[in-house]
Amino acid sequence: MDITQLMPWLLGINTLMSIGTVIYAVMTSGAKKTAGDLEKHRSKTEERWVLLDKILDDHAVRIQSIEGEMKHLPDKDLVHQLQMTMKDIQIEMAGVKAETQAAARTSRRVEEFLMRTGGDGAS
Repeated sequence: MDITQLMPWLLGINTLMSIGTVIYAVMTSGAKKTAGDLEKHRSKTEERWVLLDKILDDHAVRIQSIEGEMKHLPDKDLVHQLQMTMKDIQIEMAGVKAETQAAARTSRRVEEFLMRTGGDGAS
């Protein structure tokens, strides 16, 4: 078998391989750029997630400290009890005020009496 008979076939195969290589190069050049862009996006996304994780951790710490402080605050039942106690104290103070005013009036009358009589106690 003579190689000259195979030459047209080899030339055709070579041409097809060249065209295939060009097509492959054109098709994969966009894929390389896309792969690079995808890697950039992944790194930026990873940075964002790290930042968001840090912010979330900071918020968790803040929430825990607020919850710790709120444990020391009175609940609604205790506040209601304090309100009722304050109301009772106000009522008691009103009674004390009335008694004090009555005692003040009495002492004022005694003082006026003593001033009119000259302080000796006999009229």
